[in-house]
Amino acid sequence: MTLLAVGLPLALVLAAAAILASGALVRPTASALAALREVPSDDFLDEQAAVEQEILADYRAAPRAFDDPYVVVDPYGMNPCTALAIFETDAPTTISVTVPGDDPASTIAYSIEGARTHHEIQLLYLYAGRENRVVLSDGNGGSVALTVATEPLPADFQVYGSIVSMPDRMEPGLTLMVACFEDSYTCWIDAHAQVRGYLSRTRMAHGTTVVPLANGHWLSTGDEYRQIPYNMTSLWEFDGLGKVLREIEVPNGVHHSLAEAPDGTWLAASNPRDMAAAGTREDVALVLDPATGGILRSYDFRTILDETRDPYDHFDPGIANAPNVDWMHMNAVAADPEHGALIVSSPIQSQVVSIDAETGAVQWILGPHEGYGGASAELADKLLEPVGAEFDWSWGQHGVKLLPDLDGDPDTIDLLLLDNGPVRGFTEAEAVPAAENRSRGVQYRIRLSDRTVRQIWSYGEARGSDCYATFLGDADWLPETGNRLLDFGGQLRVAGVPVDDILQGVTGDVETWSRVVEVAEDGTVVFEVTARGTALSKSAETYQAERVAVPAVLAAPAPLGTVRGVRLGEAATVASTTDVKAPPVYFGKIEASFARFVDEHGRLVVDGAIRYDGRAYLLGRTYLVLRSPRGAYVFPTTSALNGRFFASIDATALPAGTYAVSVLGAVREGSDAAKGAMHQGYVATGYKVTVG
Repeated sequence: MTLLAVGLPLALVLAAAAILASGALVRPTASALAALREVPSDDFLDEQAAVEQEILADYRAAPRAFDDPYVVVDPYGMNPCTALAIFETDAPTTISVTVPGDDPASTIAYSIEGARTHHEIQLLYLYAGRENRVVLSDGNGGSVALTVATEPLPADFQVYGSIVSMPDRMEPGLTLMVACFEDSYTCWIDAHAQVRGYLSRTRMAHGTTVVPLANGHWLSTGDEYRQIPYNMTSLWEFDGLGKVLREIEVPNGVHHSLAEAPDGTWLAASNPRDMAAAGTREDVALVLDPATGGILRSYDFRTILDETRDPYDHFDPGIANAPNVDWMHMNAVAADPEHGALIVSSPIQSQVVSIDAETGAVQWILGPHEGYGGASAELADKLLEPVGAEFDWSWGQHGVKLLPDLDGDPDTIDLLLLDNGPVRGFTEAEAVPAAENRSRGVQYRIRLSDRTVRQIWSYGEARGSDCYATFLGDADWLPETGNRLLDFGGQLRVAGVPVDDILQGVTGDVETWSRVVEVAEDGTVVFEVTARGTALSKSAETYQAERVAVPAVLAAPAPLGTVRGVRLGEAATVASTTDVKAPPVYFGKIEASFARFVDEHGRLVVDGAIRYDGRAYLLGRTYLVLRSPRGAYVFPTTSALNGRFFASIDATALPAGTYAVSVLGAVREGSDAAKGAMHQGYVATGYKVTVG
């Protein structure tokens, strides 16, 4: 054999290696880029502004009088049980609206503030799937009856069952039922459990308090994930029709709890800004400025409590070596301005904690006294001492509310909460089985001077597992009647039997029911409704239930086309990595799909999932690669369970050009993030992004 014959195969190998190393096999050519789909542009604030211009153009072509209004149902595509009526009157007139219900208790009536000649009237709280009769009155004896048809509820809408309804003893208003997961709907129901409004964007306003603001608007989380199943990147302030007036972007994310403080600031449960670096999540409280979207104050509870305290709980998804640990699971933040304090709730620790709002120092802790050795010993002297013959601690609580001064004693404060009661012990050996457990609403009175706590009221013990909710829910004191509204929000059931597997509930593998009960001071149930899933969705949880009044007078919205929603705050965007390199060849059995992939004025918003060999894995890690003919940029994503991943990328920081989008991913066998067989892959997506 000659040297030439030997050298030829070696040269081919070396040439192939050089081509592989150069990345030529994945570097996009001009013709390849031309064949890809551009990531679609999308901005819901732009969309809402465009909708208003379309409505105005249509109306101006044929203006209407009071006796024949122009009506458009669900103008912003947010709440199908609303409509907008537009018309002119000869003289300035104040308009009133009546939506007749099935009985007087379910009839809605309100007027619009101010007299004017051009009217844009919000028609709210219509029945779903009906031809609603709506009466407009002009204040001068004139009226017009409209028929407004609404679409039926979606086929996967949770089913409500009314068990008790005593409108004459109930707190007036509608019940806002806030969903926790995107598989169910946040909605308003009346005294007979009839749906009178719902948010059709199921990603928004779920897993977090929905707040009626002092200005008549609503505040909720937006629709972009920071982390599943409820951790969102922004807040939306919207009006009755669903028009978003302000989007506040919060780089830390927002989950569970929102509140409007007496000074007008917003309080939110949040996370460390960089959860991967911190190694934890859901343990930060924020104070936000609604005017600017800026973060005024951040409280990191890793520096306030003991993150190593480790009670047994059902919140742990069972992942070993998880990249960030949910040791606290903060689910309530409330202001106590009279005492210069902030009150937060940790269900995992079964702690309700008051801290000094200025210094962050712990003032007191409401919760069982077990587990205060080691690093927690320094907190032991902050524990409240129980007094009174009838007393039980709360475990895994939700919906902590600070009540008005009910006893006229400035040295006491009253708290109302939902005692979910999972485990009801500090160790696994003490855990109460779900089928034998109970949840309850409970009111405590704390005497600040001697750090004692007394149980004032409770409801639910006698109903046993009928009301047992492993997680979710809240408790509200209703000011007009003194009733309490209790939401047993996360009732996990298999064949109707209570279970405690929260992870299976989150993933939809077991049924999640809920039960909302309004109970009078004497224990009489005056309202009770259940929620169940459908054949299309097992999710019928109610994260929180709030009784909301319909104001007698609504502020008139800004005329169409005059006020565009604004975006404030700071988006959480990521920069390209330096430690991960884009592979020079596509390989493996990774598949990538996108529930959402849009370009919001140069910010790429990504919600995707990876599978390996056609199967979803519990654990995974994903990178997004943007590659042009001149080079590649690799972006980390926030990886979630079952292959989900999220990213917010500032594409404007890249050099001008067109980039092919690919996904680099890996999944791991088992439930240990550091061990088990790893399957990797690199795949093209068919998308491209043009910058500049």
